Amino acid sequence: MVNNMRQAFIDLGAGTGGDIAGYYKLNPKNKSHEVFAFEANPKRIPALRKRFPNVTIHNAAAGVKDAKTKMYLGNHPNTSSLLKEKVSINTKNFVEVQEIDFCEWLKENFTSNDYITLVVDIEGGEYELLSAMYQQDLWCWIDQLYVEFHGEKLKGFDINIEHDLTKKLIEFYDKNVYIYRKHQHNQFVKLNPEGC
Repeated sequence: MVNNMRQAFIDLGAGTGGDIAGYYKLNPKNKSHEVFAFEANPKRIPALRKRFPNVTIHNAAAGVKDAKTKMYLGNHPNTSSLLKEKVSINTKNFVEVQEIDFCEWLKENFTSNDYITLVVDIEGGEYELLSAMYQQDLWCWIDQLYVEFHGEKLKGFDINIEHDLTKKLIEFYDKNVYIYRKHQHNQFVKLNPEGC
């Protein structure tokens, strides 16, 4: 292990912190790693900060640009999304949130030598984000990747985009990618049994 290498867990779409708790349970050594959580819903931030006082929490959506944007609220807090196409949201019920360009954030805060475990569970925004990371050669910065896709919950979505991206991720990461219900599902649910 390189002496200057940082070990970090980055949770995009942190929700109530289930992935963080799961990460700590996977290996006792994980509690010594840096942990960063992105959660757009402002109502979830106080409980998340109370539950994980040592985690760096960003009250923001991980996306592909730095901008204020609308987060459409769902029937359940876990289903809220930046995308109007999400089937479980009400486009008249939204809050304004900060979106952060995750690729730029990653480049400003880490290097390709760091050991990074990344969770991407951002209710439909994963396709654009993962594509941007690929285009900027950032996939190789991620050592372990957990992904939940939401294509079946997006109106008018071409599911072939999801199939192609799934195939590309598996070819690139092999045994180090865990895709909910698609690839190494059992390992994914060790991190978060609920898959949300």
